[in-house]
Amino acid sequence: MGQYKLIAIDLDGTLLRPDGSVSPRNRDAVRLAVAAGFEVVFATGRNFTESRRIIEEVGHRDLCVFVSGAIVMDVKRGVVVHRMTMHSQLAREVSGVIEGLGHAALALQDHDSPVADYLATSDIELNDATQSWMRVTNAKIEHVGRLADHPHPCTLRVGLVSSRDETARIERLLLGEFGDRVVVHSLLVPAYDVEVLEVFDPAVSKWQGVLHVARSRGITPQQIVAIGDDVNDLSMITGAGFGAAMGNAKPQVAAAAKRVLKSNLDDGLAEFLEELVSRS
Repeated sequence: MGQYKLIAIDLDGTLLRPDGSVSPRNRDAVRLAVAAGFEVVFATGRNFTESRRIIEEVGHRDLCVFVSGAIVMDVKRGVVVHRMTMHSQLAREVSGVIEGLGHAALALQDHDSPVADYLATSDIELNDATQSWMRVTNAKIEHVGRLADHPHPCTLRVGLVSSRDETARIERLLLGEFGDRVVVHSLLVPAYDVEVLEVFDPAVSKWQGVLHVARSRGITPQQIVAIGDDVNDLSMITGAGFGAAMGNAKPQVAAAAKRVLKSNLDDGLAEFLEELVSRS
């Protein structure tokens, strides 16, 4: 595997154990790969605020892909180097559907927004799952009325947090309503027993974010390794020169990968990174 130069690593379900922690072996394996000369890029659906604790724990501060590819950030300098906001009319329409179903819509804001991490519908109470997720991630919320009427100048994605059955129902309705005008991810965060439903502009993907980093470093797609477990990892797993799925990956992700690793409970990421380094 000596032809690879960049390793794109998902966080939840990949770097993180089921309880949301970073194992010492995974932390050390990431540092080992960096010391061996690999470009290591964290690629996550989380925003920077939600990822900060993990990045600090691992101690690797470089270019990172956040919000499933909508943001690429130089974490060391605290500078966003690439962004893809959601079209404002689309954000309003999606928000309107979510609010019409009785849920508070959540609009994730661009990192440079001075307002908050999320805008939320003010006249619909946040459910327990949303409140729990916001506490865990230390996200700041501003309540701004109906998001169906908001101008959305800095919105990256619109979504909600709820139970698995409810997010699955809403995902079907959104896809039926908007078709290929949107990309929808429904992501389970087992450590906190919540499901996060995310709606993006269709131009956004982790793979496009990873490619932005790769081009800046003179690295080709064939020189990239991508590792993940959930549906928002599919684009980078199928696009990379070598795509690997965790043992705990969703079936469609495992089926798309060139190799299935051990699970995140068994430090499958660390074992694979150690192998990459030994063969480099």
